[in-house]
Amino acid sequence: MSGVGLVIGVVGLIFYLFAILLPVALLVALQVWLCRKNVRLGLILPGISLAVSLLLTTLIAINLIGAGPRNLIAMAVIFLVANIPTVVFGGIWLHFKGRQDTMDDLKRMKIEDLE
Repeated sequence: MSGVGLVIGVVGLIFYLFAILLPVALLVALQVWLCRKNVRLGLILPGISLAVSLLLTTLIAINLIGAGPRNLIAMAVIFLVANIPTVVFGGIWLHFKGRQDTMDDLKRMKIEDLE
């Protein structure tokens, strides 16, 4: 491979990584923003992600004829992989929910101390 081809390959790899990681970073930032705005709003992205994974698994199940062990394993793997964003978004939501619960408890304790 020549030097020019190597440079083009590296630039292409960087471009593709950027094209994949930028939307992921933007979705994580959106989830954090939604959770900071309101904890209930933070359930939007995990819900959408779960619905998409269920839809994807259902479509795969429709296309795979028969319920053989290979098809069931394939559907389970697809469901688990498709739910990775659900777990990430849910983890972010749980973090902010825990923080809000802690802050609510502290407020309650301060009110009780003042009484």
